Amino acid sequence: MQVDTKTVNSGAVVPLVVMISNPLSTTNARSLDEIRAIVESSANVVHYELDGMETLQDAMELFAKANPAMLIINGGDGTIGAALASLLHKNPFTVIPPIAFLPGGKTNMTAADLGFKGKPAKVLKKLLKLAQSGDLPNALTRRNLIEMDMGDGSPPKVGTFFGTAGIVRGIFWCRENAYAKGLPNAVAHIWSAYKLITSALGLSRNKGLMVSDPMSITVPGSARIQGRYSVVIATTLNRLLFGLKPYVKDNKGGLRFSAAEAGASTLLRSFVALLTGRYGVSYVRGLHVRTNNEVRVEGTDPVTLDGEIYQPTPGVPVVLRGDRALTFVTFRK
Repeated sequence: MQVDTKTVNSGAVVPLVVMISNPLSTTNARSLDEIRAIVESSANVVHYELDGMETLQDAMELFAKANPAMLIINGGDGTIGAALASLLHKNPFTVIPPIAFLPGGKTNMTAADLGFKGKPAKVLKKLLKLAQSGDLPNALTRRNLIEMDMGDGSPPKVGTFFGTAGIVRGIFWCRENAYAKGLPNAVAHIWSAYKLITSALGLSRNKGLMVSDPMSITVPGSARIQGRYSVVIATTLNRLLFGLKPYVKDNKGGLRFSAAEAGASTLLRSFVALLTGRYGVSYVRGLHVRTNNEVRVEGTDPVTLDGEIYQPTPGVPVVLRGDRALTFVTFRK
């Protein structure tokens, strides 16, 4: 897919970099002073600290007047999702600049997938060096996004990872148990994954963590399935937590969809398929894998988009679309 480099190659001697920070994001609560110090020592950076998420559009409109070479979003997955929604639905830019992320939250899946790992200050220094070196056009990639319509009349939410069933139950468990104990993010995620797996295998006292309520899922032109599921995901990312790739990669659509029916046997077969490279390639009983530009999910289980939790309206399907894309900076080759 062709990447737009008009803004990057604007001819500026020192490319202008603009950055939006959410001071309330988890990592920013303890590292924003270091970010501020880097900005103050850089002549080509304009920094906007949000005073509530309702001021994000003000920041976008201000930056649109400056024709920046790069837009950096400093926050967690929720902040990233809000910024992407602003760009898709209320875009003030003539040409949207390449977007980069600092890992300012707890999970940071979107940032990590593009290679932005480590302390936010370290990532910021690398991004500024990239902009100043003139190599920015060689570090761009085009990525599809998920637009999630809850069917309640509100604007579609935007992100890169959708989940329901055991995914949301795992998020709740992680927040109420692992995060509540103050564990490091990586340890909290490993413990939560262990809890979910043992629950699915029937080895835990709570055997319902990986069993959804009855659910109907439609992939137009491809599949309509009904039942109870342990995991349901749709993503535009290349890598998920722990480097997992539970999907098939082809050119049939922007959304990579996967659903595993509830039950220990399906979980084991799916895990073996992941290890052997058969996931989404060969038939695995109880496992449904597709790529498409649209997926409809109807049920009563809460859903998540990039860590934010939403409750569906009974009888109204959650519609996911993945046919729109933006240009991003990446550290991955």
